[in-house]
Amino acid sequence: MYDHAEHRTYRIGDFRAIGAKFDIDYHFPNISQTEAGSDQTIIAEGEISEHALSSGFRFTFSQLSIRQPYKSVSLGHAPLLMLLVLEGHVHLKIGALEKKLGSGSAVTMQLHPEYPLQATQMSQQRLNTVTLAFDPKGANVGRAAPPTLLRLLTLIHEPLHVWSLPDFLITQLTNNYPPDLPDLQQSLLLEGLALQLTGLGLPKSNTRTHATDVVSNPQRERLELVRQKLEFAPHQNYSFSELARIAAMSPSSLRSKFRATYGLSPFDYLRRHRLELARQYLSQGFSVQQTAHKVGYRHATNFATAFRHEFGVSPKDSQ
Repeated sequence: MYDHAEHRTYRIGDFRAIGAKFDIDYHFPNISQTEAGSDQTIIAEGEISEHALSSGFRFTFSQLSIRQPYKSVSLGHAPLLMLLVLEGHVHLKIGALEKKLGSGSAVTMQLHPEYPLQATQMSQQRLNTVTLAFDPKGANVGRAAPPTLLRLLTLIHEPLHVWSLPDFLITQLTNNYPPDLPDLQQSLLLEGLALQLTGLGLPKSNTRTHATDVVSNPQRERLELVRQKLEFAPHQNYSFSELARIAAMSPSSLRSKFRATYGLSPFDYLRRHRLELARQYLSQGFSVQQTAHKVGYRHATNFATAFRHEFGVSPKDSQ
């Protein structure tokens, strides 16, 4: 499955070269500015291999022993991005959302430049990951992405969909294929793996079945921009006119088409997301007052009332 890249050391300069290629900023919190300027400090040892496929899929296989902690900030765009952790731990943050992935877990998301993905890798660990990115613009001329896949990507309404890798897939990913496979055969195997991962890793869509009758694909893309804004920055104050401007629709059209696509009005969607996020913050030990402000409520009493109405218990009872 791998290109059998040579085991090597990866220095700051190597990470910066990777970052320049894929629009990723790397930060090294334990490295002084003087050391970072030399580009020679060793960050990790192991193997990283890239496989760009003609369909627009791109794999990155990474097996590293981490010497120094580092953070990556992905600034690009990808309609589909999957990170699979076979060994080790990765801490992810995008907008107001945070997730910790351990061995055997994976996450599916859409990457947008307005909300960079931050990934933190701690030192003194063995990290074995697989990243799968898809962008139809990266497909070779004359090789269009399957329409079904493009349709499914428009229905991803979950910013960070965490899922568990089935055992058979872990076995498949950790067992290398023969190193002497011709390029064509290797590409076919990777294409099959990419489609398999996509089928397993896409979240189940909650979109109403009649949504396609009232919402066109261009409208759905603009509605997705609105949803992402509400999802990744729930603490901000929004007006209907502002959201309608983002969607390039009238307020009444935004209200009806957003509900047809996501099952809720924009502000009902925002309220539900704020409260779901608040439940996570409370479980992490934040106070009711802190949680209220983190999710966009100015007054803790209003937050407590909304929380009790949504979940049937007070915020304090959820801590």
